[in-house]
Amino acid sequence: MTKSEAKTRLAKLRQVIDQYRYDYHVLDKSTISEAALDSLKHELHQLEEQFPDLITPDSPSQRVAGQPLPAFKKVTHATRMSSLVDVFSFDELREWDERWKKLRPRQTTDYLVDLKLDGLAMTLVYERGLFHQAATRGDGFVGEDVTQNIKTIEAVPLHLRTSALPLSIRQQVQSGRVEIRGEVVMLKNDFQALNKRQTSAGLPTYANPRNVAAGSIRQLDPQVTAGRKLDFYAWELVTDLGQATLWSAHKLMRKMGIKVNPKSRLGQTLEEIAKFHSQMGRQRQSLPFWIDGVVVKINNRSLYQDLGLIGKTPRAAVAWKFSAEQATTVVEDIVVQVGRTGAITPVARLRPIQVAGTTVARATLHNADEIARLDLQIGDTVVIQKAGDIIPEVVEVLVKLRPAGAKLWHMPSHCPVCRRPLRRKSGEAIHYCTNTACPARHRENLYHLVSKSALDIDGLGPSTIDLLVEEGLIHEPADLWKLKTGDVVGLPLFADKKAENLISGITARREVTFERFLFGLGIRHVGRETARVLAQHFQTYERLCQASLDDLERASDVGVVVAKSIYEFFQNKKTRAIADRLARVIIIKTVRASSGGPLRGKSVVVTGTLPTLSREEIEEHIRRAGGKATGSVSKKTSYVVVGAEPGSKAERAKTLGVPILNETQFRRLLKL
Repeated sequence: MTKSEAKTRLAKLRQVIDQYRYDYHVLDKSTISEAALDSLKHELHQLEEQFPDLITPDSPSQRVAGQPLPAFKKVTHATRMSSLVDVFSFDELREWDERWKKLRPRQTTDYLVDLKLDGLAMTLVYERGLFHQAATRGDGFVGEDVTQNIKTIEAVPLHLRTSALPLSIRQQVQSGRVEIRGEVVMLKNDFQALNKRQTSAGLPTYANPRNVAAGSIRQLDPQVTAGRKLDFYAWELVTDLGQATLWSAHKLMRKMGIKVNPKSRLGQTLEEIAKFHSQMGRQRQSLPFWIDGVVVKINNRSLYQDLGLIGKTPRAAVAWKFSAEQATTVVEDIVVQVGRTGAITPVARLRPIQVAGTTVARATLHNADEIARLDLQIGDTVVIQKAGDIIPEVVEVLVKLRPAGAKLWHMPSHCPVCRRPLRRKSGEAIHYCTNTACPARHRENLYHLVSKSALDIDGLGPSTIDLLVEEGLIHEPADLWKLKTGDVVGLPLFADKKAENLISGITARREVTFERFLFGLGIRHVGRETARVLAQHFQTYERLCQASLDDLERASDVGVVVAKSIYEFFQNKKTRAIADRLARVIIIKTVRASSGGPLRGKSVVVTGTLPTLSREEIEEHIRRAGGKATGSVSKKTSYVVVGAEPGSKAERAKTLGVPILNETQFRRLLKL
């Protein structure tokens, strides 16, 4: 998977449809299908969490961390758009089922089963029944506003139908905020027709419909998007309209004029789900859209929310993927790439071949041991496997087809970039470049530092980093904040205005949260969640730098391996000096201890637009005060903070007797 593909998956979508399209898109069962649920979100998180050493400038995780186009505004999601855990067998499905039942042994429920379409996750917001905004998933917390482009998708209604709704729900929809999430897709027939037009015009054809859809949504000209004939399928009603189950939410969305999959169904047992999974596997080639599995969710909405998240994924849902698609091709060469932690990863360069709707020309080989296990040589015919959007891998060598000129491959003894010796630690399979100042590691770390999940610097992508490094303007992270407009003006493609915008984007990130700073350092094994835990535990950069191994291991969810990696980073004179110099040129917001705050042990819900605080800022205040920011109102909710144009959460809080605060009262409570 390339970085471009990853970025386009997170491209922001806007969705609107005229009222008269309701009958065609919602009631015509021959054309309706359920949305692709969380396929892209999950895959991107899986790549980032499971294969951190493979993150490169063109990797999916880097694309997730990329910056929105200047023409698109950022949108903070009311509730996090989470990922899904993948399973690949009935046994793994049963293990998932047993895990949640151990947490709630007295609870019983049936299951909502959907098709897992290959599309782009999207959230739609309706205000007083009228289409208001569409946003992409982004990093799960912040996406991009693509409202105007989504308006070109005929499957998205411009206003919600309310005539078939019960009176109480109708009033909520007509007076409040409704959020619906789903998937933007391009149907197979539309994709084929588009490629025919490309061929007739003498233009290159597209590899797969998902990439076309993503690229179309990111067009600054909505007319281009309109010409691509995209579609939308809903899979979640985020707003609490009184629905007790996910199945009833699907019915409500359909009544409101929103497409849901006619093939989605309820399953009483895992055996029923397995039968449905098998049926869809046999029918997938004849379906009008691409799918790579089914999504299984606990149908009881209260139980679903009560189980919460584990890391970035809900405990109450899982994606049961189909068996990975395979194909055969020839390994034309084996090269190595250097990751930001110095990890050396061998990659097979393949004779290009179509697999699962994508042209594949590279496949990961993981490490030298894996190449030896496969008995792989350059020139071999191999079986490659691609499960959905997971990076393709070589699973078998067809030795009987080995040519006479096949060549053995050996891991190089020195880094291909800096020529320093490679090292392999005892008990590990990965080779590492020993040079902490390796140019390849250096650039990868800079790409990571400025990415969306780290310092999130507008206008500073990999190509600009490359240019600044090659011109000798930056050598390490701290140098970015020493740049002046005059340093950049005159560089290729950098006129006065673009140079000013770049410096403004860097200056705007002179003050950052501790967790973003820490994640941006690129310490091995320290992802976003670990960075957040460390920031809360140590509160300041100075305390973390001075922490012993024992101190680090006492932090929640930080094990021996992670603690050792952090400790070694700060004990290494070179990496510590680079981090210190960065810490001196920017302002790191101090994290206040949360254990004894006024919101200790309390859950707080935020709804509506507050006068001076963004949703991200207010949720940070809640965490610092010891509380937990949640997305739904229940009897267990401690407070609901209400701003302008609140949704149904405010009404539900009144019904349940949950205390309601405005921003002034919230500030007074926290003494802000």
